[in-house]
Amino acid sequence: MISCLLNTFIVCTLFADLLERRFPEQTRTIATDLTFNVLYLFSKTQIYFTKVIKNINNFLKSHPTIKKELSTNTEFFKNGKILNTDTSSKHDFALFSWVEHDTPCVNKKIVYDVNEVNDQITLSEHSDIKFMLVEITVGENQTYKVDLKTRDYNFYLVGNKFTKEFFIYYLINHLNIDKTDLNESNFSIKIIDHNVNIFHMDFTDKNENFVLTKMDYLLN
Repeated sequence: MISCLLNTFIVCTLFADLLERRFPEQTRTIATDLTFNVLYLFSKTQIYFTKVIKNINNFLKSHPTIKKELSTNTEFFKNGKILNTDTSSKHDFALFSWVEHDTPCVNKKIVYDVNEVNDQITLSEHSDIKFMLVEITVGENQTYKVDLKTRDYNFYLVGNKFTKEFFIYYLINHLNIDKTDLNESNFSIKIIDHNVNIFHMDFTDKNENFVLTKMDYLLN
């Protein structure tokens, strides 16, 4: 394949050189006209696609529902691992994600009810609080810092509920901790909130969790 292309290139080069030697004026004229036509075609194509992109953006702005559908995604998780099956499979929770305007930050809403996932989900507003520290302890002394918001993602949304299942997901998917025994491990959480209050919570089989509101959070 490479040798065939090389041979074709050599033949074309020799032929062009022959034409230039035999018909120098005509060759220069053809080359000039060809260059002009290529640049003109490129310019027209660029203008055309610029108009197409502008029309698409205007259409999406006037049809926010379609724009939302194009920029959203739903993933289902069980034991911290993503499921490759449909929503009928038993799962711990789903993450409904969408991009915030034209930034790289992806909002992530935690959804535990499969019926809510199948229905039209309302995009949650941002919570105004930001924890000073969220820290998870697994077992006796393995401690990990949890970032609920970074440049790439944001979990600070009104209504987001944080459970043991969520933090198992976080350890596996965001901190790359691949442990099959996380479900059997003792979990506890330490939070320093926006008012510098400190609280600790042990996760047991009673489904302990905390939920974000607009201005605060609720311990359950």
